[in-house]
Formats: sequence, structure tokens, C-alpha cells
Amino acid sequence: MSSGSPDPDVSTRDATGSHAAATGRHPAAPRTGVSRGELAMVVLLGALGLYLLLDAANIAIPGSSNTIGPRFFPYLVGAVVLATALALGFRVLRGDRGPSDDSEDIDPDAPTSWGAVGIIAVAFLGHALLINVVGWPLAVTLMFALVAWALGARGVVRPLLAGGVLSVVVWIVFVKALGVALPGGVLLELATSWF
Repeated sequence: MSSGSPDPDVSTRDATGSHAAATGRHPAAPRTGVSRGELAMVVLLGALGLYLLLDAANIAIPGSSNTIGPRFFPYLVGAVVLATALALGFRVLRGDRGPSDDSEDIDPDAPTSWGAVGIIAVAFLGHALLINVVGWPLAVTLMFALVAWALGARGVVRPLLAGGVLSVVVWIVFVKALGVALPGGVLLELATSWF
């Protein structure tokens, strides 16, 4: 190469030495402003933390409990969730937004999909209402499938099958191995009554 011709690698480098011009990818300008979707997440997270703290007070304490008692961990989880919501809310109101990863295949400036948010909210509410009616595994299966569809899963069989297998395995571990009371529904409880 002659000394008078510019080096193609040098001409495509930016100040940091990367090949942004050659690849067509330029560093994005920092995003500013308050995101309504992130604020909605903060409100939902805060409401969940408050619910956990208030509901933990309803847990019965047996006379034989040790110094920690059964309310300690629900209080701890509720406090951590509420503190996370407050910290996240402070950052969101300041206009801070997390940097996007170069490998992310998302548009961080895209508007919030309120339809997906609504479907996920309905899925969680339906799960809470159906646990004692159809049993925990079936309620989890339906919630899992609805959330998967809201987030873009295709087909019907795969989300239902994945949710069903996962929920039954978790139910067996918690109920049969750990002795946690979770309603399984008539069929599942009959099928697993031998162990």
C-alpha cells in the first residue's frame, strides 16, 4: 500500500478506536425522560411490597415457634420488595434509564405494550382466584401460558406443556418433600396420594 493512501482501518475508527463507522453502528445518545412503563412497574412493585407486609401480619404464630417465627421471612421479603420499589422509583423520577446492552435485540425507546401488561396482570389475578378452585398446578399452568403468549410465544401446546410440567414438579417438591400446603386439585392429589 502506498504511503499517500489512507489506511481503511484508520478512517473507520472513532475516538475510542472501535469500528463503529465500518459496522454502521454508532453509539446511541443517552436516553432521558421519565418512562411511564417504568413508573407503572414501580407502582406495581410497591403495591406488592405493601401487600406482602400487610398480609404477613395475618400469619398465625403457633405457641411452639422459636424466636424468629413464621412472619420473619414474609416481612423480610416484603421489606426488600418495597425498598427496591422506592429505590427504583427514585431513579426513574430522576430520569435515569438503564443502558442497553449491545447484544440486546430490543428497542429501549419503543412504547410500552399496554396490551401485554394487561394480559399479564389478568394472568396473575386469575392465578390468585383459581388456586383454590382448580388447584395450584393448573392455575400456574394457565398463568404461565398466558404470560408466555403475552410475551410473544407462538402456538398453544408448548406454553401449556412447559407450564404444566414445571408446575407439577414444583408442586410435588413443595407438597410431598417439604410438606408445604398447596392445593393440587382432585386429580393430582389422587394421582400422588401413594407417596
